[in-house]
Amino acid sequence: MIVGPYPVGLYQLIGGPTNGELTSRDIDLFLEREKRADAQERLLAWKEEVKFWEEYGEIYFNLEKAWPYHNLAQSIERLLNPKKGDVWLDVGCGPLRVSELIWEKSEGQVKSIEAIDIVLKPARDKLEKLAKQGIILPANLKYASITDSLPYEDNFFDGIGANLVLPYITDFLGLRGKEAFKGVLQEMFRVLKPGGHMVWSTPKHNVQFTWVFLVSIPDMLNLYEYVAHKDVTRILQGTRILKHALAIQEKGRKGIYTFLPQDELGHLLQEVGFVNLVWEKTFTQQVWVNRVERP
Repeated sequence: MIVGPYPVGLYQLIGGPTNGELTSRDIDLFLEREKRADAQERLLAWKEEVKFWEEYGEIYFNLEKAWPYHNLAQSIERLLNPKKGDVWLDVGCGPLRVSELIWEKSEGQVKSIEAIDIVLKPARDKLEKLAKQGIILPANLKYASITDSLPYEDNFFDGIGANLVLPYITDFLGLRGKEAFKGVLQEMFRVLKPGGHMVWSTPKHNVQFTWVFLVSIPDMLNLYEYVAHKDVTRILQGTRILKHALAIQEKGRKGIYTFLPQDELGHLLQEVGFVNLVWEKTFTQQVWVNRVERP
């Protein structure tokens, strides 16, 4: 039952996904039964978001092949400081690159990594690929949406990694825009232990992802990869990746996603309670990587 102006999270609204998963089709099935106008509006918008990320998840792995993404990963790794016995959270885990960075930086000493997302197939595929290489990544995959409160207790994690996910929130417990983004940051603060740190990334204000595409062209046209590894997907999917990146960019311009100037973002993080902010600009100068601590 919806109560008040900011009712429940979207996940709660549909009563949870089928078999622990969520697809745009699950939301469609719920919409066939749900007739309340306020719920319809939220769920229709969410369905489009889930569909968008389902499609992007099919091609995202090719983005990781280009050097702008390698630079982004290096910035994240530099700011991570996982220790032996730590429990970490990988938010919006995708194909588990951040989980890998946490594991590698700790030299395999972290206790576990909770890897959450609304689309888990890329993560499952990565675990299967790593297992074939004899690598057992201690990542526990779990469906969870940052449109809701996270299913973890206060002060649960030693560290949090979140690559290009937190500012993409469009609805947090019914809040929109900057208020939804602030709600998500507060939720990260809640589940992080005192003394713990979070490393996350966000497109800069007025981001221009076209520059990333142009710089990535040599990697997309890498003849060695075509011949040696028969990797034909990198060029075929390059324009699809650009299409999705430009859609993300436009949503940022419209305020659907929240891409703030650095000074405004810093004030917001400090307002939430984070301290000791450290910044690196990367991804052809289009993305900020930020490290913050909970006092």
